[in-house]
Amino acid sequence: MIILETINIDKISGVGLKTKKILNKNGIYSTYDLVRFFPSSYEQFEVSNVSYKVHNQVITIKCEVLLKPIIVSSFKTTVTTFAVKSDYSEISVTAFNQPYLIDNLNIGDMIYIKGKYDFYQKKITANKIVKEDNFESIKPKYNIEGIYDTTISKLVKKVFHEEKVTIFETLPSSMIEKHKLLTRYQTFKILHSPLNKQDYQAAIKRLKYEEAYFLQKELALKINQRVIRNEKKYNNDKVKELISSIPYQLTNDQKAAVNDIFRDFKKKEAAYRLIQGDVGSGKTVVGMIAMYGVVTANEQATLMAPTELLAKQHYETIKHFLNPFGVRIILLTSETKDKKMSKEAIKNGEYDIIIGTHALITDDVSFKNLGLIIIDEQHKFGVLARNSLSKKAIEADLIYLTATPIPRTLTISLFGDASISVIKEKPLNRQIVTTELIMDYDLNRIYTEISTTLKRQERVYVVVPAIVSEHAKYNIDNVSKLLRENIANINLFTMHGKNSKVLQDEAMTNFMKSDNAVLLATTMIEVGIDVSDATLMIIFSANFFGLSQLHQLRGRVGRSDRLSRCLLVSTKEEVERLNILVTENDGFKLSEYDLKLRGPGDIIGQEQTGFINLKYLSFIDDYDILKKMREEVIKIS
Repeated sequence: MIILETINIDKISGVGLKTKKILNKNGIYSTYDLVRFFPSSYEQFEVSNVSYKVHNQVITIKCEVLLKPIIVSSFKTTVTTFAVKSDYSEISVTAFNQPYLIDNLNIGDMIYIKGKYDFYQKKITANKIVKEDNFESIKPKYNIEGIYDTTISKLVKKVFHEEKVTIFETLPSSMIEKHKLLTRYQTFKILHSPLNKQDYQAAIKRLKYEEAYFLQKELALKINQRVIRNEKKYNNDKVKELISSIPYQLTNDQKAAVNDIFRDFKKKEAAYRLIQGDVGSGKTVVGMIAMYGVVTANEQATLMAPTELLAKQHYETIKHFLNPFGVRIILLTSETKDKKMSKEAIKNGEYDIIIGTHALITDDVSFKNLGLIIIDEQHKFGVLARNSLSKKAIEADLIYLTATPIPRTLTISLFGDASISVIKEKPLNRQIVTTELIMDYDLNRIYTEISTTLKRQERVYVVVPAIVSEHAKYNIDNVSKLLRENIANINLFTMHGKNSKVLQDEAMTNFMKSDNAVLLATTMIEVGIDVSDATLMIIFSANFFGLSQLHQLRGRVGRSDRLSRCLLVSTKEEVERLNILVTENDGFKLSEYDLKLRGPGDIIGQEQTGFINLKYLSFIDDYDILKKMREEVIKIS
């Protein structure tokens, strides 16, 4: 029964001023807050039969008191003993520091004892003794400092018994019936006092379905709207001419991705494609060819990048290739001069390709005939930002690019029925980046490696986890000092988020032009930086990063045919996890490891959804639930 009433917690008998303060400190102000505060764990008492199979194990037995408890020792530690009968066997019980048993237990009482059992001596050393009428086979543990777990349990039971809480249903009744789920009210009640494992599992199943439902409702519907449009009449000869002008041969994976896109163009519905390209695999070139194809069909194309640095790099690269073909390209960021005139020109169709950042999603940006939207490093944008750009041309094809490989379960969950192209193959002249783990007590190795690299007239990246941090041992300031003190003739440039964009551009320009150049930066350089003669990446406090992010950072080197190295400097003995990166160069495999070790946040970004901090649903184990809920959401939308 659901009562349409929720009252303040201090209106429940048994909640005094002290208890109220402790509950409030833990975010519990109302009866609803209380019943929503689920146990953090459970103590389970599975009743066992006494036999040689449970010798020297901790077990729970149900038994009858045969002899009343007596104290046999009280020096420092009180020792109480008595006898019980269980499974027709007489067993001696020893209990430490439980003198109250003398007054609480009588001959003939039925009790449960949990303790270590000695089969051969017919003896159990008890750590918990409970009378039959107070026994719970699964006891909830709340871990609220200052309040006993039993006190919380009694308050919860009282709230339910007196019907002083509102628990609204959040799932459609048809869904509950179809998937044989508990109601939300039943779920809350059972989680506080499950009778058995089956009860608990049924409640957890309901919560998993609920999380999956809202996750899919928030994500799937926003990106899965199929729109009918005309086939794109691109000029195939011109596209082939562009591909021929590229001074290297496309890899087989790149060719396959390009073919996928142009097959999409021939369809009579707006395409929705995810292109996953491992670091250094050349996904940007694929996107450029797609944009040029759209331009030959007399439509505009836009590419949105997460940072101005990456947007500028895309602009320079694409302009270099497409200017000879007469393509009109503009860069639109917060730094663009004469924004009003630029936006008016875009609206009037004076530009064919528009490259930019979040500036593209502002209300005053519109297009004349937008036919293709490409969102690079999609996981760096929130859902709302991506949707805002898509709404500017609902008939435009949509392509997401990501250099962060996403495991299959996450791909299906987040992108549903998106068409997927995968680019794993690296250009022919690329060599595998050698990766090594170094503990931070061996920093002289780092200084030697940097000096040797600079002598070869190659460039070095040094990455730290923070500008200033109380948690990370290494930051911009102290690493800058270490490098200047230990490496002669170093030209050290720093780049981080607190620098102005002018200073960031200046640091990158100087790094690319100077001799003996080292760029010290935060993770803002993890995507899109392409400096061919940068061959050494040093990552301080590598233990602070996920494997996928370390792989992205490693991808800033190895951008030519030169031998490149990545040195991971760890402040903790996380040898097992970090050694995965030492032996594995496949970003897709690393993303699977990251999903298991750290969850989805590192892989898809923290701004994707409010439901990303899932408590019960597993992206690894609950693929079927995610798939079912996606189908349900699409069906009822």
